Amino acid sequence: YQLSAMPNEHNAIDRQAFSHFYPKRLTAEVLLDSIDMVTASKTDFADLPPGTRAISLPDNSYTRASPFLKVFGRPDNTSVCECERVSSASLAQSLHLMNASDVKAKLTAAGGRAEQLTKAELPEPKRIRELYLAAFSREPTADEVQIAETHLLKPRIDATGKPLDSQRAKRNGYEDLLWALLNTKEFLFNH
Repeated sequence: YQLSAMPNEHNAIDRQAFSHFYPKRLTAEVLLDSIDMVTASKTDFADLPPGTRAISLPDNSYTRASPFLKVFGRPDNTSVCECERVSSASLAQSLHLMNASDVKAKLTAAGGRAEQLTKAELPEPKRIRELYLAAFSREPTADEVQIAETHLLKPRIDATGKPLDSQRAKRNGYEDLLWALLNTKEFLFNH
């Protein structure tokens, strides 16, 4: 249960002896709940109480109403067999994480993580630390903090080419950082 996902020189090519943990993709429900947690947003499911998590959905009929669950392989209600679940990666999944309106809505949600970090009375490294702890359950490295701080200091413009005010620019920077973290292998895999 406590095998490392990091192979060493002795078990790097081992494929049968369970000498290390093989990273595996998060299921659709776990990934959606993880995105909700990291972005501090909620997914609403029809006819279910507010705050119901995707992992707690009573049956597969909710897959049809959720493009996210469908794209990430949650089976619909055509069979009771869990063997219908698709766990392999696809181009549609990558594009959904990068461009889908439901993911963007979570990143930009009022009261969400980006807004909370923008308003927080903390020094920048502590805000970045909070973001990494939420996404990866680990501290950011010094290089990651440096890259994030550099990104947050970049001037930003709106669609018309006008500079954004400092608060909006900072929030936009945190939305970008969240988006980048959600699209990493470290976030998408259980390891």
